[in-house]
Amino acid sequence: MKRLVLVFVVLFGLSLNAQEHEVKLDVLDLAAFKSLDITYQYILNEESAVGLSVLKNLSDTDNIFNYREDFVITPFYRQYFDFAGMSNVYGEVFFALNSGRDFKDTDHDGVDDSIKYTDGAFGLVAGKSFVSPRGFVLDFYAGIGRNLFDAKGAPKIVPRIGINAGFRF
Repeated sequence: MKRLVLVFVVLFGLSLNAQEHEVKLDVLDLAAFKSLDITYQYILNEESAVGLSVLKNLSDTDNIFNYREDFVITPFYRQYFDFAGMSNVYGEVFFALNSGRDFKDTDHDGVDDSIKYTDGAFGLVAGKSFVSPRGFVLDFYAGIGRNLFDAKGAPKIVPRIGINAGFRF
């Protein structure tokens, strides 16, 4: 009986230390593009993970430094590699369901003639994660996707670029 209790306590203790969840905030999007991008990631094993990013554009103006998308939901799958001696390098496949506005003043009368759109993009990302012993995560990534449905007003290319900071627990 004592051995059974000991095995249970050891297994329970190991499961408490198995850090399988990450929650991150994209600090690049927040600072440079005035948008809020929050990511949840579930670690399947030491080589793969799945997750979901949600981006909300907080800017209501159109300029070169803002996203055209108003809202993006991005489920993804990551495969981690040991690349040239570096760990936590990954490739990612994603699908970005994006909606937004194509800002236009077609007749130059000062009235916003923007077109609202919703589209979906498949894409690829490459990135690198750094994880501290206490669970702080810093994640750098860049990639692109292509909108599939050619919705009127939707961009052809959807960027996925970020510097995420968060915690693994």
